[in-house]
Amino acid sequence: MGIRIVTALATATLVSLAAMSAPASAKTAKACQKEWQADKAAMQAAHKTEKAYVAECRTQGAAAAPAPKVKEDKGGY
Repeated sequence: MGIRIVTALATATLVSLAAMSAPASAKTAKACQKEWQADKAAMQAAHKTEKAYVAECRTQGAAAAPAPKVKEDKGGY
């Protein structure tokens, strides 16, 4: 029965360590830099540096990503 307790504790530890690591939705610095470069004019107009944007982008992950632009369907066939 002692082995079961040790196994359960080890499993719980591994699961908690996995949960504490960066979320799967976190972006890489390179991806955030590409986003900043793509919208450089607007970022500079907002007085946001690339370094500041990358730091914010990486911590907020997918939530910070701008929504993709969707073309509106006019209903024409």
